[in-house]
Amino acid sequence: MTILSKPRRAAHFLLLPELLHSPPNEAILHALLQAGHEVHVFAPGPLPERTDYGPGVITHRIDYSMRWLLRHGARPFWRSIRCFSATAEDPLATAGVLAALHGRPSFLLVDEIKAGSYRGDRSERWKSLCRWAMRRARFTIVNDDSRVELLRSYAGLPPDAKVVVYPGCFRSPPRPEPELRRELRSGWGLQENALVIASSGGFNLTAGADWLIRSLQERPDLHAVIQPLGVTPLCLFLMRRLGLGSRLYLEDRRLDWQEAWRSAVGFDIGLAIYTNQAPQFQRMGISSNRLCMFIAMGVPVICSRQDSFRFVEDYDCGRMVDSYEEFLEAIELIGSNLPAMRRNCLRCFEHYIMPPDRYASLAQAIHSVLGEPAGLLVPTEAA
Repeated sequence: MTILSKPRRAAHFLLLPELLHSPPNEAILHALLQAGHEVHVFAPGPLPERTDYGPGVITHRIDYSMRWLLRHGARPFWRSIRCFSATAEDPLATAGVLAALHGRPSFLLVDEIKAGSYRGDRSERWKSLCRWAMRRARFTIVNDDSRVELLRSYAGLPPDAKVVVYPGCFRSPPRPEPELRRELRSGWGLQENALVIASSGGFNLTAGADWLIRSLQERPDLHAVIQPLGVTPLCLFLMRRLGLGSRLYLEDRRLDWQEAWRSAVGFDIGLAIYTNQAPQFQRMGISSNRLCMFIAMGVPVICSRQDSFRFVEDYDCGRMVDSYEEFLEAIELIGSNLPAMRRNCLRCFEHYIMPPDRYASLAQAIHSVLGEPAGLLVPTEAA
């Protein structure tokens, strides 16, 4: 007679369904799966029943509210969960309450620190629960060293609370493919030797949108690819009528995470501008997914001037700017030194961003919460 053992389960809560395959969440889910856990993923919107992670990831819909917790928090299902985890900020309260209610450990990815002018619109009661959940967690995760003290201050973490740093970067990003570069440029209507500057993600005045559009209007030799998020149909309509012709390619669909990363091989310069003065946006560093993407794919960056981006100039893989005039100078400098700066990007990726090493540390921390042998979570080439 065969006795079937109950599956070991973990629960992970996402702020948005679109984050299912984001680099930090991919790392967390991979580590949980490597540890032999069935992972139940929750998000406040439709998630695919089948995911690229395989049958070990099971998806559910949720609402982050006190009403949901009161209706569902005592379900027997939660007692089968060995560990709770979540992304910032709204899901943190739910994960924290469920973990405490059922006597389970938790760890939390605080990839958004909603402080200052970026506090969000949730009630102070809910935000207090989020901060309490951070203090209760076995450890928290931020995406750049510059955010550790910001998190400690915001959440009231004690000095000895464990904080792990994992970047906004895939464990194993796609490799730059020269043939794909040619295919992409052909599809975008751009010549192989065109100087192409790119923006991927949020496209607004705090992300350098005005500098990019203005530079295209003033430099007829410059081309651009924009993969915008968070823009209105009216904005897209107006951008298509700027009179830039084939020098501007606008992506009209939302690329998935892997598609966006692979497409970066077609760029020459990437934008990582953050002029929003809220605390977390002045401590971006390698929490910036777009910056990690560009550097991993050998694309030099133009970023806003802040201490967390100093490494970009230390490795000579881009330039920091804080004015339009410096923005134009950075385009000229990078365009004149592309081969060397592309090589420097890959050196920076290997020696500074270091996702394989950082993943090993993250996986070990997750493993310690699960109580599993640490060796199982060392990344392998096959993984």
